[in-house]
Amino acid sequence: MFRTLRMKLLVGLAPLLAILVAMGIWAIVMFTRLGGNIDVILRENYRSVLAAQTMKEALERMDSGALFAIGGRDDRGRRQFAEFLPVYHQGLRTEQNNVTLPGEQEMVDKLTKLSETYGKVSEKFYLLPAGANERIELYFTELLPLFTAIKQQADDVLDLNQRNMESENDRAREAAAGAARIMVFILLGSAAVATVISLVLSRSILGPIHLITSAARGMVRGNYDQVVSVDGRDELGEMASTFNAMARRIRDFQQAGTARLVRAQQTAQATIDSFPDPVVVVDLDGSIERSNPAARRLLGIAHSEDAIPWIAPRSIRPALADVLAGRPDHPPTPLEHALCLRDDGQERFYLPRVLAIRDGEEPLGAAVVLQDVTKFRLVDQLKNDMVATVSHELKTPLTSLQMAVHLLLEEEVGPLNAKQTELLLAGRQDAERLLAMVNDLLDLTRIEQGRVKLDLRPVASADLVGEAVSRFEVMARDLGIDFKANVGFGLSPVNVDHDRIGHVFDNLLGNALAHTARGGAVNISAQPEGDFVRFDVADNGEGIPPEYLPRIFEKFYRVPGPRSGNGAGLGLAIAREIVETHGGQIHVESSPGTGTKFSVLLPVATKNAAMSHEEKQS
Repeated sequence: MFRTLRMKLLVGLAPLLAILVAMGIWAIVMFTRLGGNIDVILRENYRSVLAAQTMKEALERMDSGALFAIGGRDDRGRRQFAEFLPVYHQGLRTEQNNVTLPGEQEMVDKLTKLSETYGKVSEKFYLLPAGANERIELYFTELLPLFTAIKQQADDVLDLNQRNMESENDRAREAAAGAARIMVFILLGSAAVATVISLVLSRSILGPIHLITSAARGMVRGNYDQVVSVDGRDELGEMASTFNAMARRIRDFQQAGTARLVRAQQTAQATIDSFPDPVVVVDLDGSIERSNPAARRLLGIAHSEDAIPWIAPRSIRPALADVLAGRPDHPPTPLEHALCLRDDGQERFYLPRVLAIRDGEEPLGAAVVLQDVTKFRLVDQLKNDMVATVSHELKTPLTSLQMAVHLLLEEEVGPLNAKQTELLLAGRQDAERLLAMVNDLLDLTRIEQGRVKLDLRPVASADLVGEAVSRFEVMARDLGIDFKANVGFGLSPVNVDHDRIGHVFDNLLGNALAHTARGGAVNISAQPEGDFVRFDVADNGEGIPPEYLPRIFEKFYRVPGPRSGNGAGLGLAIAREIVETHGGQIHVESSPGTGTKFSVLLPVATKNAAMSHEEKQS
């Protein structure tokens, strides 16, 4: 019937608007009527009441004046009479001009005659001599009776107007009470009409909205076969038609998208399956979403269409957690840290690579690729074994050569000239450098092969820093470098091998002093960081270019530059192996021209470690 929602609302609200208009007109009429009644009371009665009271009060004062005159105070009596006679006549004139009630005119005429007579008798009274008996006789025979009659007549006028005021007041109250009753009935009727209209409108408007909302919720739950049946050509019907068209379009997209998604999933799974290396795809919770046959065979992962929980190998967990938290990808580590797994009863080595899967900047999961480096590991092992063997074989002749040079310098076999001494000193220096290099190679090989037993014991963090400073403060002073230490308050002891960790600090501080120019600064500090104590060795020297930082801890690697030194590039590699053997971490931060900072994290000594050390001591 009504084609638009606006028309429905207007038709529904029209009765309420009509009721409001009718109530407004009726209220105006009632207020006007009540106002007229009040005006009648004020205009017809209240003025007469005031006039009668004025006449009575003035008459009382005039009669008191006559009594003063009789009592011998003629002057005061005359003054008082003359003062209140105009007041009396003013009240009388007011009453004469405000005659509004039946019978009131006769009372006013009588009152006027009595007033005229009272005035004449009063004039006669004051003409008589003061104290004369005739004056007293005149007061009691004529003046006092006139006073009484006038007062009675004023009381009658007052009573007549008061009775009329009470009557008008009663009529006004009855009219107000009737208006209140009518207002209550109108309000109840309006509430009933509004209730009926609201029910009809809510059913006709909210019904289709509820249907559309229910259908939308069904689509949210994944049920796209939703059709809203709403009759009508208004806005709600148009919205229902639009919703049905949207639902059809979503169903079409969903069906097409499902087909494309299935094809994409099949393609992705086929791509992963084609990789020879194990590949595992995990979600943000670390559960496996996809894996290829190599990963399922190697890691014992069950094949499932749903995500399944996965406990990653221990060495992969930190890198996987970092990538899932939004940090950069984890590249392959050196061969020394390859993951050893058994495949068909054989030990094989894999380098893990953790790659983030993102939608723009939003992380969705990660892919873990295990690169088979067994052959490279074997080659590296052969190389290390050969280096260890050669180093071991070189150590003995180098020691003998060093001893021979020492004996020659001591001139045990004869005197030396200056040139011979210079050549022998250079030879001894080269022999010592070669022997130090061989010792470093042997130490690194033993650490990598796990043949180094650490003497772990609780050591105060402040002691480690203090001992390191004492070993290098003279060297720093000679080089003109500001050398400072900063140890945090209340640091926990660390569980370390004292000598091995001392070797790490010696290497870091030696490098810092060697790469800092005169006038520069080198700082060593210690502060708590979770279950670790963090030791920082920082300098403001030349710094390391960013392209060299990834290889800084590799064996035999030296940063190109004028201050590369004469070492073999094994110091930082040994330092890293020692720190990681302790269960700690070592990092480097540097930029050219601003300096370098090495950070070493060592585990805090637990109470059990302290007790174990005390038992060994005992």
